Amino acid sequence: MTTDFSPYYRLWARQLLAEFEEIQAQYGLALEAPIFEISETRKQYGSWQAEDRIIRISARLITSRSWDITCLILKHEMAHQICSELFHDKASDHGPLFQQACQILDLPASYRHASSDLPGGAPSAPSGNAQTEKGRQFINRIGKLLALAGSTNEHEAALAMEKARQLMTRHNLQQLQDDTQSAFTSLIIHTRSRRLECWQRKICVILVQFFHVKVVTSRLYDPLRNGHYRTIELFGRKENVTVAEYCSTFLASQLASLWQQNRNRINGKGIRVRNSYYLGLLQGFYDKLKAGKSTTETADSAPPTMAPRTADSTAIALLIRAEEAALDTFVRTRFPRMRRRSGSKSFIHRETYEQGREDGQGIVLQKGVVDQGSGRGLLLAQNR
Repeated sequence: MTTDFSPYYRLWARQLLAEFEEIQAQYGLALEAPIFEISETRKQYGSWQAEDRIIRISARLITSRSWDITCLILKHEMAHQICSELFHDKASDHGPLFQQACQILDLPASYRHASSDLPGGAPSAPSGNAQTEKGRQFINRIGKLLALAGSTNEHEAALAMEKARQLMTRHNLQQLQDDTQSAFTSLIIHTRSRRLECWQRKICVILVQFFHVKVVTSRLYDPLRNGHYRTIELFGRKENVTVAEYCSTFLASQLASLWQQNRNRINGKGIRVRNSYYLGLLQGFYDKLKAGKSTTETADSAPPTMAPRTADSTAIALLIRAEEAALDTFVRTRFPRMRRRSGSKSFIHRETYEQGREDGQGIVLQKGVVDQGSGRGLLLAQNR
């Protein structure tokens, strides 16, 4: 049975107008707002009609893809509008002027072609899963080390996590030295919730501190609910975004599992007690990663006794600083008016928090990232 979404069309058109105005403000444009229509055609995901000044967006696109994809198709049609009304180009093709308009809107390359308007042609959102061959090799090596981190031998598990940490750090330094231009990507984690929990924010802190990514929390429109929900967007190199996404997904899923396993020995009930345990788990995991990071940095900074240093520390520091600046610029193209906001204070149940913190010291990244398409990723387990 086909669902009739036509009652939503007026609401979707209104939201598209709001997105249009937001994009204009973001890029300093002064286009006259067009008429927005929701189309039922299955032949196009979007179109710009210069004569009538209409942007049509497919209902099929809106109902089958997340709203961030719809906004990228909207940008594609706005690029056509720029060609028509700012560049006075009557060709209405995807030639040099259209590519220039796409550049103004920071539209990803995969959305700049005619295929974006064809059925089945709308590409997937930029993803951290499209690694280069070197990237896939890196992911596989990390996966093998993290598989060892599931060992029941506590010393072996800790050593494997430390080696994985070292590999991630050295891989990023090698990329900095090899690349003439950083290849960044972004990936949206959809929470499907109107608010971010305190423990979700703590996961974001862990990702930023230990997984070489930037994190921005934002909101995204849900056309089927006619409301906004919170999102977590990861920015960084493709391999780093992939590892961070897996870690975020499985870490979040395991919090509930560990709570169920240990709730009988925890005093108190309710969301406050549960969230206190979650925060404690994450803090314990954070402390463990921080200790491993400190050990790695100390080992890496120690002068070698046999061989000469492979890279000057000052040069590496400059590369890291340049990488950070480039990534910050990449993030600002997505969120040009981004503001830093301090998180709200969480009232915690101290005893439960400390129990969680102790248990969090036993969390290890088990299994690991494996080949794309296998349907398996990082898992978390608790060594006791």
